[in-house]
Amino acid sequence: MAKGSSNHITSCTISWQNTGDTVRVVTKVLQTEIQVRFYDGDKLISGRIWPMSEQQKQELYSILYACLEDWDCDDYTVDASDSNHWQFKICTQGSCLRTVCGTTVPPPHGAEIKKILTGIIGEDNCYFF
Repeated sequence: MAKGSSNHITSCTISWQNTGDTVRVVTKVLQTEIQVRFYDGDKLISGRIWPMSEQQKQELYSILYACLEDWDCDDYTVDASDSNHWQFKICTQGSCLRTVCGTTVPPPHGAEIKKILTGIIGEDNCYFF
């Protein structure tokens, strides 16, 4: 997919939830920072913001553009014994380009995304896939 003005990625959001509990973690990647917020139900428990370098942004956003091309379905749910669920949204300034969801299996490029994000925010704050 070409990086035209109609599909210029400006953010992505990964929501992770343990459906057995009310715990939910929302990781939002913006142009210059990554925000991680922990919720108990709808109540915000804590949050933190990490700056993202231009190099990290370019590497991550390059993978996000590949995701738009390579994600072949919208649901990566597999039968699993745990009750974890994730949702991944890639967005432009005014709309959502793609939303996929799943349980324990990451979508294509998920491991690459997790590696980059873990390098920025640390393993303790990575709740997805």
